[in-house]
Amino acid sequence: MTQSTKQLPVSKLSVSRCKNLNSRKQAKCVVQSLEFHPGASIGFVTGYAKSLDLFEVDGENNKLLHRHNFANFPVDCAKFTYNGSEVILGSKRPFFYTFDLNKCSATKIAGIRNRPNVHFKKFSVSQNGEYLAFEGQEGLVAMFSAKDKQLVKCINHKTKVNCSTFLSDNVFLTGGRGGFCSLWDIRTWKTISDFQDDGALHVTSVGHSERHAAIGSDVGIVNIYNKDDLYKPSSSPLRIVKNLSTSIQHTVFNSTGELLAISSRDLKHSLRLINLHSLNCVPNWPTSNTPLAYVSSVNFSPNSGYIGIGNSKGKALLYRLTHYDSF
Repeated sequence: MTQSTKQLPVSKLSVSRCKNLNSRKQAKCVVQSLEFHPGASIGFVTGYAKSLDLFEVDGENNKLLHRHNFANFPVDCAKFTYNGSEVILGSKRPFFYTFDLNKCSATKIAGIRNRPNVHFKKFSVSQNGEYLAFEGQEGLVAMFSAKDKQLVKCINHKTKVNCSTFLSDNVFLTGGRGGFCSLWDIRTWKTISDFQDDGALHVTSVGHSERHAAIGSDVGIVNIYNKDDLYKPSSSPLRIVKNLSTSIQHTVFNSTGELLAISSRDLKHSLRLINLHSLNCVPNWPTSNTPLAYVSSVNFSPNSGYIGIGNSKGKALLYRLTHYDSF
């Protein structure tokens, strides 16, 4: 089945609830990361329960495929590599893990000696499979090779770095304290440009699609930009989204770039979907009856057929977006 080519309606989003992704193996700890495999109907759930749970995603049974437990390693962040062969797992610990899906085995990767400002709690993965970018203390970002897991380069954001993303194979975006953002050319490890996010006190989340970029702040505002405008000396957002009031943790676009999910974990039920055709919030979902609780993670499946939402109760909520034909 192929991804729907029809334009997403702006008046209503068709959503149906499925069985929770982790209903067969739910923990009582916060779900820190929920993500879908890029090429197979598989998803993982992980967090402070110190385990990685892999599920078959069908919306009905969501069979548990594998659970791997980690000793004394509460997971803060986890992501599939670009081809889905591995899961990278990070924590506050001075090391991180990789989990090989083919071998069903985990490997501990040692940290960097004499670099206490490098930690592995939060990171981003390049789309071309070259780099893992770990956001360290203050302004430091440690770039590791995604292939051999060795340190390649450390770069320094001008203020405390809170978030990052790879805009392309060669361009890396960092954002942090003071609303300060930088674009980096990772071929030369030099900055392309610096800019101030419009009206932001501190930047807390960044995300992008092919056309747009979203930058979230600690006061709940999300600015949506034309992505190409970020390279200009000064740019204004296309839309300033003010529907949330607490610090933004997630700004996630779906595969078609038509939907943007924004969320905050600091206040109950703080998740909204933005339709990029109208630049407005989806009017009919989530509703007051959607059991979001405190949202701790959110992600779309590769072809946007599903949205997964992790929360503070240890639940991985799963919803079918029926406008899209496939997983």
